Amino acid sequence: MRVLVFPLDMDKVIGFIKNANALNIEVVGASSVMNNGDGFQIHAFHKLPFVTDAGFEAIFCELISTYSITHVYTPHGAVWSYLSNLKKKHVEHLPFSLCEPSPYNSDWLDLQPSYKWAECLLADDIVEQIELPGKVNVHKKLTKGQYASLHRQFLSISGQCDELKLLALSHIFRVLPKGDLVEIGSFSGRSAFAIGWLASVYKIGNLVSVDPWDNSKLEDQGEGAEILNKELNKGSEVIDLNKIFWSYIGAISLLNNAGYIKDISEKAIDDYTKASSVGFLDSPELGRISLTGKIAMLHIDGNHRYDYVCKDIDAWEPFVMPGGWVLLDDYVWAFGDGPKKTGDELLLTEKFDVAFTMSDTLFLRKCQQKGEV
Repeated sequence: MRVLVFPLDMDKVIGFIKNANALNIEVVGASSVMNNGDGFQIHAFHKLPFVTDAGFEAIFCELISTYSITHVYTPHGAVWSYLSNLKKKHVEHLPFSLCEPSPYNSDWLDLQPSYKWAECLLADDIVEQIELPGKVNVHKKLTKGQYASLHRQFLSISGQCDELKLLALSHIFRVLPKGDLVEIGSFSGRSAFAIGWLASVYKIGNLVSVDPWDNSKLEDQGEGAEILNKELNKGSEVIDLNKIFWSYIGAISLLNNAGYIKDISEKAIDDYTKASSVGFLDSPELGRISLTGKIAMLHIDGNHRYDYVCKDIDAWEPFVMPGGWVLLDDYVWAFGDGPKKTGDELLLTEKFDVAFTMSDTLFLRKCQQKGEV
């Protein structure tokens, strides 16, 4: 296979070329605006006139023949229509396949899953079905467009937090009290973005991400996690956590209610308490956010070794307010049972009045005292 990408000067071609290279498919780039293909991982570059130019057809046909092009990809709607008609006109002399669907249909197909996800969420009455002890203010659901936009942006951020967990988060925020949101282990920021965005829309509070983003500060996650331990150790060539930090910044910076503490959890708790005592946290790159010292949602997704999960609970759970929620990520985990053991122990306490699992996460609601809302 050899594919022609035209015009090369549209942003959608970047992902297409990346996928083609991963499949060892040769890519020839062409543009009517650019003079070269510098910066693109392509086999060759060719300058083409605009499709409205009288000489375009002959030059294009020659290019197809010269490079033995088997497929043509274009993200430009008008160009796609032109090439589709040109192929029909010269069906015997232009044996290439025009990549489908058309850009117009492709854009809709890209967005359609987000609308379907939003419709499923809107049809789901989890909050109404859960018996929440005490008086609880239940916020109304968001619009289909808001949920679809959240879903689409969420999926654009790298991470392992899945759509089912996003659905659960979207429901839980309807019954959260006002307070701080704390996430231990944010990595590239997928779940952090969702938590911060939902907190902003519902005016719950501000998000603090706790993560060292430093390979040298990490400890192993137990015997069952050898693969992860090798990926994240100090000399790893697989994952550079400094780069992951900048991925997080890129994912979260459009929010105005997010900050971070760049350290391991057991040390970050001191920074959180100090920041809460003065009422604000300053984060380089993100600025200043206010803090209350009362946590409405605690999302624990740090080191999954049993003793470390216990440390996270011991340090941070006391700050979770009545009616607030504790989320234990990877309650079901392929590399160990630290979160599950800790979660099962929490279930045996009398601190939580609601518990359920969705995706791989255990959701726990802290008991609400009588008369509290």
